[in-house]
Amino acid sequence: MKRLILFKALLGLILGLVLPEHLLASEEKILLADCRQRPPEMIVNEKAMRCSGPLLDIFDEVAKKVGFTVKWRIAPFRRSIQELEMGTVDIIPRVILTEKRKAFTAYLGPIGYQKKDIIFLVREGQENLINTYDDLKKLRVGVKTGTAYFKQFNEDTTIEKDFQTDDNNMVKMFAANRFDTMIVLDLPATEKALRDIGFYDYDYANYRYVQKIGNYYGMSKKSKHIDVYSDLNSGILDLVESGKVKEIYMKYSVLPPLTD
Repeated sequence: MKRLILFKALLGLILGLVLPEHLLASEEKILLADCRQRPPEMIVNEKAMRCSGPLLDIFDEVAKKVGFTVKWRIAPFRRSIQELEMGTVDIIPRVILTEKRKAFTAYLGPIGYQKKDIIFLVREGQENLINTYDDLKKLRVGVKTGTAYFKQFNEDTTIEKDFQTDDNNMVKMFAANRFDTMIVLDLPATEKALRDIGFYDYDYANYRYVQKIGNYYGMSKKSKHIDVYSDLNSGILDLVESGKVKEIYMKYSVLPPLTD
C-alpha cells in the first residue's frame, strides 16, 4: 500500500514537471485568467503580486458554480489578448467587443454597460487644441498598442500615431513632449499613471468621443474548456439579473455598470 501511495506521488510530481500548464489545468478543471491594473475594477498589488476587485470576484463565483476554480495571472493586456487568440489563456475580464476580436473571442456577458467617453490629454491651457475630430489630423497622437478606441479613429491612417506599450510609457512620453496629445479610454488608470510620475501639467481637450461600452469577459474560442461557455455565460447573466453583480461592486465601494 505504501509503495502504491509513493508511486502515485512520484507520478504526480513527474506530470507536474513535464506537462504544459494548460493541460494540467484541463485535468484539474482550472480556468487560466489574466488580470491587469484597471482601477477600480481590477487592482494589482505589486508587492504581493496579486489582483483583486469586483471583476475577479464575479468570475470566481460563476466559475465555482460550474465546478471550476480560476488561476489568476497578472499580465499586460497586449500579451493577454495574444494568448487569448492562441488559446493559452482562457479568460480575460473587460474585453471590448470588436469585429476583429470576435474571430477568436467568445464573449461572456455583458455584466452591464459603461459610459466611456474617449478623451484627449493635452497640456494645461491647451483645451482648444482639439475642438473637432479633424483637429487630430494636425497633431501627433499618443496611442496605446492593442487598445480599441472607436472605429473611426482605429481605422484612420491620416492621423500620425505614436504607439506605446502601456499607460506608464504613454504618460512618460507625453510629459517628455514626445507627442501633442494622447488618447485616453481608461481615465482612472491614466490619472493614476500621471500621479505616479508626479505630472500635473495637463487637462483634457474640448473634443471627446461619447460612447457606451459593454463590460464583457472574453473567453478564448481555443480554450480547452470552451464546452462550458454556455454555462459560464448563463451564470454571469444570472448574477446580473439577481443583483449580485451590483452587490459585489458595492462591496468595493465602486459604482456598478449600467444595466439599461
